[in-house]
Amino acid sequence: MRIDHYQWADEDPDLVLTAAVIPGVTIAEAVQLHGGDPAQLVSKPSAEAWPAPTPDGGQTFTVQFIELGTAVVAIEPGGWTGSIPEIARRGSRNGRYVAAYWSMSGAYRITEAEQGGVTAYFDPFAVGEPGGMGDRQPAWAADLALDIEQPNASCLAALEVRSDVAFQQEWLTSPQPTCQVPGPDRLLAGVDQAWTP
Repeated sequence: MRIDHYQWADEDPDLVLTAAVIPGVTIAEAVQLHGGDPAQLVSKPSAEAWPAPTPDGGQTFTVQFIELGTAVVAIEPGGWTGSIPEIARRGSRNGRYVAAYWSMSGAYRITEAEQGGVTAYFDPFAVGEPGGMGDRQPAWAADLALDIEQPNASCLAALEVRSDVAFQQEWLTSPQPTCQVPGPDRLLAGVDQAWTP
């Protein structure tokens, strides 16, 4: 794994995000997967897309989209919709969906799904320990060579290993198609087992 390639991800203490690789979709389809309206896309760099505190209690997120030809990368500054099992199920209809998430409070999550079924949902730094939060630890998780001193970089390296997509730092500084979307509580309201792998 190329953890050192992503060391920049641990240099900014305010960098919190979910990065998801969604196979076989267009940007418009990726926007709809997140509950957004493709007609509302604007171009912004990540620094401008970072959500400001809102009175709606986190019920509106911002997502950026990068089209790579055979997949779309969705980046959520400060958000976690892409790490939720139901989104992974929906996003995996055309192949392997992979997401990496980390929070300001030190939570980490790798989510993976194929053909509508969640195959992985776990804290990469708790592999081999009893699972919590409905964890699903796949056999390949034990082969990840993670570095707890570089946790964010480790998550991006794991994303690359499982998706074959190398996350680019410049995606966070160059303007990208950006859309406001409903937070996951609104987006998945009434969906049974949405957070269960």
